[in-house]
Amino acid sequence: MQHILEAAKSLPLFKLGPRAVVFAEGSSTGRLYILKSGDLEVVRQGSSVAGIAEPGSVVGDMAVLLGQPHSATVRTRNGAELHVAEDADRFLDEHPAVARHLARELAVRLHKTTALLVDLRQRAKAREDQDMFDRIFDLLK
Repeated sequence: MQHILEAAKSLPLFKLGPRAVVFAEGSSTGRLYILKSGDLEVVRQGSSVAGIAEPGSVVGDMAVLLGQPHSATVRTRNGAELHVAEDADRFLDEHPAVARHLARELAVRLHKTTALLVDLRQRAKAREDQDMFDRIFDLLK
């Protein structure tokens, strides 16, 4: 993650206090946010789904890469310092190693999600559950 922090060092740095919202679910910023210090919480539809505290972690990547609004709210827990890439596409073009890192991270998330879905599908007993998993796997194709 040090290479991401190195790439981000020329980007603006924002300091946020405790429980500050970095971006809200459903909003569109077009920005990438790179954690320099502190800790973040990812909340989707009111449920906390992840904690992020490793310097160099990137948030906002899914929205940028998909050209869609943010699928979750990201907020600080106890405060954080974040580098902000206002023009995310340009930043990724200028730093292909960061883009490759994001691709790997997203592939890991997809791999873990698919493995979990396969496990849940195998445990499902009711036919209606099987239909639900069939629809989920169709969406992943």
